[in-house]
Amino acid sequence: MREVEILAPAGSLCAMKAAFNAGADAVYIGGSEYGARAYADNPDSEELLQAIDYAHLHHKKLYLTVNTLLRNNEIYEGLLPYIAPLYAEGLDAVLVQDMGVISLLREYFPELPLHASTQMTVCGASYAEWLKEKGICRAVLPRELSIGEIRRMCSETGMEIEVFVHGALCYCYSGQCLMSSMIGGRSGNRGRCAQPCRLRYSYCADGGKSSGYLLSPKDLCGLDALPELIDAGVCSLKIEGRMKSPEYAALTSSIYRRYADMYLEHGAGGYHIAETDRSALLDIYNRGGFTGGYFHSHNGQDMMSTRTPGNAGSYVGDASSGGRGHVLLHLKKDIMPGDILQLPDGSSFKAERAARRGDELPLPCRTDGRKGASPVMRTRNEQLMQSLRDAFISGRDIKEKINGFVNISKDMPVTMNADCVGYSVCCSGAAAGEARKHPLDEQEVRKRITKSGQTPFCFEKLDIRMDSDVFLTVSELNEIRRDTLDKLEKKILEGYRRPLPDMADVHGRYQPASDRKQTSAGPALAALISREEQLDAVLSFSDIDMIYLEDVYFSEDAMVRAAAKVHGAGRSLWIAMPHVMRMDREGYFLARAALYRSLGADGFLARNMESCLFLRSQGFRQPVAGDYGMYCMNDISSAVYSQVLDRITVSPELNRRELAHLGALAGNEIIVYGRQPLMISAQCLEKTSGSCSHRGGLHMLTDRYRLNFPVSSICSLCYNVIYNSVPLYLPEVRDDLPAGKGGPAVLRLQFLDESPEQTEKVAGRFAGLSHSDTEPETFTRGHYNRGVE
Repeated sequence: MREVEILAPAGSLCAMKAAFNAGADAVYIGGSEYGARAYADNPDSEELLQAIDYAHLHHKKLYLTVNTLLRNNEIYEGLLPYIAPLYAEGLDAVLVQDMGVISLLREYFPELPLHASTQMTVCGASYAEWLKEKGICRAVLPRELSIGEIRRMCSETGMEIEVFVHGALCYCYSGQCLMSSMIGGRSGNRGRCAQPCRLRYSYCADGGKSSGYLLSPKDLCGLDALPELIDAGVCSLKIEGRMKSPEYAALTSSIYRRYADMYLEHGAGGYHIAETDRSALLDIYNRGGFTGGYFHSHNGQDMMSTRTPGNAGSYVGDASSGGRGHVLLHLKKDIMPGDILQLPDGSSFKAERAARRGDELPLPCRTDGRKGASPVMRTRNEQLMQSLRDAFISGRDIKEKINGFVNISKDMPVTMNADCVGYSVCCSGAAAGEARKHPLDEQEVRKRITKSGQTPFCFEKLDIRMDSDVFLTVSELNEIRRDTLDKLEKKILEGYRRPLPDMADVHGRYQPASDRKQTSAGPALAALISREEQLDAVLSFSDIDMIYLEDVYFSEDAMVRAAAKVHGAGRSLWIAMPHVMRMDREGYFLARAALYRSLGADGFLARNMESCLFLRSQGFRQPVAGDYGMYCMNDISSAVYSQVLDRITVSPELNRRELAHLGALAGNEIIVYGRQPLMISAQCLEKTSGSCSHRGGLHMLTDRYRLNFPVSSICSLCYNVIYNSVPLYLPEVRDDLPAGKGGPAVLRLQFLDESPEQTEKVAGRFAGLSHSDTEPETFTRGHYNRGVE
């Protein structure tokens, strides 16, 4: 029977053991550094070593999260010493986001499997194949992919494919979110997301307005899609939740293990999901109920939890008026002591006694329910939690069954053999003497030898052969048992150990290219335009050498007209490609490729690796620049990208000092003006708020501070871009950063909704002409001064 991995979250060692006890095959866990859940109860390095051994003794796997972006000092000085002892111990795999991390780990730890985190946004087979060449053996797919796309990834890449099947959904494509970073300085790319998507917003489009938790998706429950995912070829079913409790890890692991096995053994005819299991999953944690995610839907209102961003719990009854300051709860489910109920006024009530379905309970509540019955939700099911603790957590470690044989012969050393799943050891101890008063009996020997205590073993079978009238002390029997089980444990773990490589100094081994058409004259100035009427304004400045046309905002006719103007003015025409390239939209991109040829495009701005590889596959040989979403925060990642890109846009999360000491700045690109895209989402705010008009355009999202964030609906490819409320504005870059070959090759201005007059003023400020003293009314320096955590 085919095996499918159940991969559980472990925010702590307790959660790891609970998941293993419940049937998980592997866990993913963060350490003290570089993980995307910096606020989990992550183990330190010594605890990680113990966790690796624990997993291996029980034939499980442990994957370490190093799925954040690293700065130069971190990748050069901290990464290798952090990973080295874990690698030697037998770490099973590392989840990665940063191309520099991939390159460094591949070189120094060649036997260490590398998994591309969902943060890498691997939407296409070509990108997966490219990563495979770089040493990646498994891709964790974006949650946004459909069953059809997942099936193609499995069949066309030959890679291991891992898919999220349960837990929280991000509103944004993972790895393409800067909202927490730009608003509050806590970067999701650095493991410190503040979850601004779980806050209230209002949205205005075409005169209509809605409000609520508009960016908060429901939690995913993939039980119904499990058969299709298994048939598609998915090798690992992943559960989200490293910030959640050990009880959550245990319950989700046990349920998904049961249903994966059910389908593998009995097929579709024998696959049936019990409502009690659905109910238990709701009780342990959910946001506004569950959604089937993107497996069969691209987006929609039913995927969103607009009324509550946190645990919604499960329905237990209705509250109606019970008099002033009280409601009367009409129970539809049993409740037990310790259960926590969410009342209509938002307060919580902890039950102190049991009550049965049909009972009516008066409860204190500021809302008396006179307007009608209000649902009451249970946000903590204490009976469920206690049953999980009893079954999987409380003092219960897995024990591996072993077979033993003890031989006690007079005047000969006692010997003991132990066998465990293909491993066998033999130990000898003290010589047995002749009994003078009380000879050993078999019952006493069996009692002492099978007392395995804190070891990871328990005896399934123990054979004893002993002479009559023979004697050994209790301590001698205990010693032979300890020596044998210690030896067996070491032998099992020896198979996982690896020799440490020679970790020479990595400084200077990865030098980014610094001769990419950069001259002592300083960087070129480029302008990205999103509206045709902005073009004349930027062309009026001869210092603006390159014009980027934002592909998704231009019709074919408008692009033809714009291209003619750009080339007529003697400037270089670059096409800024879409932020998302999915395998199910091949027809669109093939049609656009024909248009690019007809325009005589001089270069391209690729927002993802799929776009770059697509252009090369279509025979385009023009220069390709990578945008900020192909993150370059350190010199090694720049060196990797330079193999396929002509330049890369450095990360907008670097500050002034970090940029000045970034070798990768040389010959690359930096954004100095414009509204930064904060989220790239497969969701549609129009659809969430009512229905999609399919007209596209810019609308407005407003937060609790009344800041307005433009939202662009890209209907041709069905995704939204949420932009920052104010533009980035960094005129000082030219003075601050190195000039010539040590500095950037291109400074980019990005125009979104600016009028021609506003465009001309900003362009003039950076071109150093007549509008040099003009600043935008409101702007941000981004991370240029403050940086990120």
